[in-house]
Amino acid sequence: MEKRQIGQSGVYASVIALGCWPMGGDYWGGTDDDESIRTIHKSLELGVTFLDTAPAYGRGHSEEVVGKGLAGRRQDVVISTKASGAGLSEEAIRDKLQKSLARLQTDYVDVYFVHWPSRTEPMAGTMEALEKLRSEGLIRAIGVSNFSPEMISMASKYGTVDIVQPPYNLIWRFIEEDVLPYVAEKGIGVSTYSSLAQGLLTGTIDLRTGYRPTAMRPRSVLWKPENFAKCLYMVEKLRAVAQDLGVTLAQLALRWVISQKGITTALVGARTVDEITENAGATAFELSDENLAKIQDISDEVYDSMPYYYDMWENWSSWQKRGPQREV
Repeated sequence: MEKRQIGQSGVYASVIALGCWPMGGDYWGGTDDDESIRTIHKSLELGVTFLDTAPAYGRGHSEEVVGKGLAGRRQDVVISTKASGAGLSEEAIRDKLQKSLARLQTDYVDVYFVHWPSRTEPMAGTMEALEKLRSEGLIRAIGVSNFSPEMISMASKYGTVDIVQPPYNLIWRFIEEDVLPYVAEKGIGVSTYSSLAQGLLTGTIDLRTGYRPTAMRPRSVLWKPENFAKCLYMVEKLRAVAQDLGVTLAQLALRWVISQKGITTALVGARTVDEITENAGATAFELSDENLAKIQDISDEVYDSMPYYYDMWENWSSWQKRGPQREV
């Protein structure tokens, strides 16, 4: 399993990362803690040593499961978690981190993300607090999630941003227009989330798929009526490419992500041994220039037809937009 440096931090992450939100047991369906722990152990066996969680995932339950799964193995992994929810002052961040450390059964985390930018609290105080935590050895690298280039630039005035965590996959490629060029110039790492488009790029979802009222997927803009059918059409075309290569659709989609310039690691959720085994298989083959061009053409058909969305969940769309839609 290849490892890549997170920015200039000296922390190295496996190119496939284990996303532990599904282990929290909320939004993505039920979960089995014992199977989640087996999944963590299998990920280490396969070389997937970067694990990402957050206190917002199952109200801390995901962190607790990760802590149990890594008992006696802390030195083998890179752990990232997040400052979630309202309150990004120094006092609030320090309190959030201490609670996360207790649940994770560790005395430091390798990467600490600001989960979403604050609408109200000054970035200066947040970044200065994170740098204090770094100087105390409680965190090793600083990350920001769901930040625009303007927000990353503002944060960088008050500390070092080592890595960003935006949504990115074959359907959702908006960061190619602004975030990726910016962070490449600044030497900042990228950990993609929704690398399989919340499961759309596994090929297991269709128009008949049903969801609980609390399910997370239908909240995504990819499930909007004007987008969903187009996404499924694209999935079928990609499935044919995967079959020709003798790999699964998920492996094809993940291989594409980690083949893109500037990507450090592709974060992908898993809660079973079979899922993490399949995901790790994305590193077992290469995509030729011809294959990459074919995949790009298929992706472009959908991507070029989508209007610009400020973020995948529309958490910010009513608060701030980036001006007019891009021309296609």
